[in-house]
Amino acid sequence: MHQKGQQTSTNPIASIFAWTRGLEHRAKLDGTPDLAKFALTLEKACVDTVESGKMTKDLAASIHGLANVKDGMFLTTQDFLDAIADQLKRSF
Repeated sequence: MHQKGQQTSTNPIASIFAWTRGLEHRAKLDGTPDLAKFALTLEKACVDTVESGKMTKDLAASIHGLANVKDGMFLTTQDFLDAIADQLKRSF
């Protein structure tokens, strides 16, 4: 769908956590606690976003079953990333 220029709704949380785990390790190596705090805060923003009911289609399908997922029950990938960004901003 993405290659056809259409909206997608896939979960980016695994990629985000891969980066945040790397950032947290880098913070430990460099002695930069602010970087570690940012990484952990971003992870919490991801979790809080999903717990607030905002999620991608694949997450909604894992909760409700794919056959039961209807429009309005999930966000596009970009809208989900925006929701995480909004949650992250509220965390600082």
